[in-house]
Amino acid sequence: MTLNGSLSVADGDMGLFCRGAESSDIPAVIVLQEIFGVNANVRSTVEYWAGQGFYSVAPDLFWRDAPGVDLNPDEPESRGKAMQLSQGYDANAGLEDIRKLVAHLRQTHSKVALVGYCLGGRMAFLSWLNLELDAVVSYYGVNLVPLLGDAANQGRPLLMHLGKEDPLNPYEAQLAISEALSSRVNVSLNIYPEVGHAFARTNANSYVAHAAEKADAATLSFLRRLLA
Repeated sequence: MTLNGSLSVADGDMGLFCRGAESSDIPAVIVLQEIFGVNANVRSTVEYWAGQGFYSVAPDLFWRDAPGVDLNPDEPESRGKAMQLSQGYDANAGLEDIRKLVAHLRQTHSKVALVGYCLGGRMAFLSWLNLELDAVVSYYGVNLVPLLGDAANQGRPLLMHLGKEDPLNPYEAQLAISEALSSRVNVSLNIYPEVGHAFARTNANSYVAHAAEKADAATLSFLRRLLA
């Protein structure tokens, strides 16, 4: 894959894929990958947000174990490798990587937001709980229920997108998330009927255009409002 930047973090250099202008007048949007690395889909997502007027950057979350990994979610062998990487991923170390990236971006950009997908959606939720961000968006974040107890006093803006038929977020998980967050003033939870996991993964078998377009439009409106 092609990474075009890097950032020194606690124990090494984390690769980055960046697009857009670095300027204090332009907000920054961090894109957090799925379990397949900073692959073609993630890079196209970075390009999309840059095209909307943001400085956009995707950190290589798996840089410690498989730097530069680029996997195809529609290939069984790639899915197996991705699951191994996901299971070995240290979320605490990853959160510190993201913290360092946020601090780095704030040196140039007045506002910083974060958009995450799948594993990145979980890391987005963790970042919402722990980091100073101007806006956070989580697309079909996984394994969120154990984190809900820490959300009670969190007031930062959060937008969440879930597919109603997502097997990684079954009904019980969606109910728990809704009960914990839906009444919060700065939290919006959108659940899309008849779609499953990764419905916004472009150029993939899981992509559902009507849901992805609706979610992306809501995300763009959310970011423009909060990063203006």
